[in-house]
This record gives sequence, C-alpha cells and structure tokens, in this order.
Amino acid sequence: MAIVKKLTTNMLVFMAMAVGLNFVGCFVALVLKLPVYLDSMGTLLSAVLMGPAAGAAVGGLTALINGATIDPVSLYFLPVQVVAGVSTGLLFKSGRFEGLKSVLAIVLVTLFVSVMSSVIVAFVFNGVTSSGSSLIVAVLKNSGINIVASVFSTQIVTDLLDKAICFSVVFGIIKVMPVPLKNKLVKHY
Repeated sequence: MAIVKKLTTNMLVFMAMAVGLNFVGCFVALVLKLPVYLDSMGTLLSAVLMGPAAGAAVGGLTALINGATIDPVSLYFLPVQVVAGVSTGLLFKSGRFEGLKSVLAIVLVTLFVSVMSSVIVAFVFNGVTSSGSSLIVAVLKNSGINIVASVFSTQIVTDLLDKAICFSVVFGIIKVMPVPLKNKLVKHY
C-alpha cells in the first residue's frame, strides 16, 4: 500500500480551501486577541477526510502562509500543525473518532500539540507570542509561577478549548458536505 495516494484536482482544491479556512481562523483569533488559535480547522478537516499526509500538508502550508503574511510567529509552530494533522488522520483512520472514543481522541491530539507548543512558547518566546493566551501566561508568571508551568497550564486549557471548537466545526462541515464531494475525497484515503 502506497503511503502517498495520487492527488486529484478535487483533493488539491479542497486542501487549498482548507488552508484558507485556517488562514481566516488565525486572522480572526489574532484580530480579536482570542485565547484560542482557530488556525487548525482546515488541517483537522483534511486529516479526517483525506488522511494524515493531507492533514500534515495543509498544516505545514498554513504555518508557512500565515507566517509569511499575518503572523510571523506561526512559522515556529509548523511542527505543531504537522503533528496535529498526522495524529488526527491516524486516529481517525484507526476508528478512534467513534462515539465516546472521539472525546479521548481529541484530548490525545490536544496533549500532543500542547506539549510541543508549550516547549516552543516557553523556550523560544519566553511565554509571549501573538496569541491572546499570552496575557494569561503573563498573569501567571507575574504571580510567581515559573515560565514552564505558566505556559503549559495555559496551553493545555487554551488548546483543549481550541480543539473543541475546531473539531466541532470540522464535524459540522462534514455533516453538511454533499455525499458526492465526500466520496471524491475519502475514497482515496
């Protein structure tokens, strides 16, 4: 079985739209200084529909495009986007998003990305990024909590909220997608 499936025009167009969805989510979160990121909806959507490689590609492209345009900090989180896409695609493919197991799968994806993000935020940015969650980190740091604990405790809470929102949007989109379109994307997975 080939690891990389043949990309169709439908898949490429869908992936481009998924990157656009991530871009818009990131822009909204930045402008409103939200304590969530909203930059992975397209990554997760692509991973669920087309697999881990598509999720990783959309996530990586998102980090590059967001980093080059609206949020230079996004470049540092490229590995986080890739891991979110790969882990979501693998968990979905193995049936982990069925019933109550989906909550556990979302928590697992969140843990993966939270640990990676925390390391980046704490050691590269000393707790301060372009995200609204930096305000929470600053409050915790100023209250005497060390940087790693401040960042990780903030990151895990904001990532759980972010992924809950993103996965809700993803499964909402999938629910209303026309079946023929889903079939054109999923049949290659």
